Amino acid sequence: MIRFNKTYGSQEERDHRFQVFTQNLKVSCALQASELGTAQYGVTLFSDLTESEFEKMFGIPHHPSHPPTLKKSAKPPKGAKSCDWRKFGAITAVKNQGSCKSCWAFAAVSNIEALWNIHLHLPRNVSVQGGLTEDKRYPYVAEQQKCRKDRGKAVAWIQDYEFLPRDEKHMAQVVASRGPVTSLINLKGLQHYQKGILQRPSQDCNPQHLDHAVLIVGYGGVKPRRGSWSAPYWTIQNSWGEAWGEKGYFRLHRGSNTCGIAQYPVTAIVKNSGKKMPVSCPP
Repeated sequence: MIRFNKTYGSQEERDHRFQVFTQNLKVSCALQASELGTAQYGVTLFSDLTESEFEKMFGIPHHPSHPPTLKKSAKPPKGAKSCDWRKFGAITAVKNQGSCKSCWAFAAVSNIEALWNIHLHLPRNVSVQGGLTEDKRYPYVAEQQKCRKDRGKAVAWIQDYEFLPRDEKHMAQVVASRGPVTSLINLKGLQHYQKGILQRPSQDCNPQHLDHAVLIVGYGGVKPRRGSWSAPYWTIQNSWGEAWGEKGYFRLHRGSNTCGIAQYPVTAIVKNSGKKMPVSCPP
């Protein structure tokens, strides 16, 4: 309660949340025992929520397949062994969606902000609440509202968008050559995630059930040591604030479609019509 500034309206509510917390410690132990990667599970700011409460708060309707308007994606240049757009300064600060099912809006906005930084060298802090106006003119309030077009004109735009093939090698090439990519995943396992590379068994994190949107900002790999586990991973920005995970980020195993990360990748297209030099993703 002290760590995450939690308060409850009554002693009865506090007792109930303590029971939920105690049960979640057991869940974390079970997750740790079945983890295939290096992820660590334990106390998080969501440890006082039941699984159903957590899913109702953050889960969105899942999308089992690509839309019929899927365009053929051009093969991008071969990417480097690692890439992290945060090192270029292309990624805006981790945001917090609060108790609202708006992860899709955060992932889309962060994708566009990053692409404007990379391709146009123009930093943008875009409104998540409505349109592509400035965030300070149209701040996020975590409530469904009627669109206010009088809050200012758009400060960013895109030429198009593209759904990518369900191929993690192709996805990595796009991330390295063009910028961050949004993707839908199964949020199973994220409630109790603390740090490390998450890799859940497919029967425990169904890759067909996609109910959370995130932003892939890079990728890399753990250097193997004698007798130790090593694997490639995605570096992913979440929208639950910096108090969650690895300062608002998490790493997910790359190459096994863990939690459906390769099922629904999509990116905006921002073209540089000027003479600015192309940017390489820092390793």
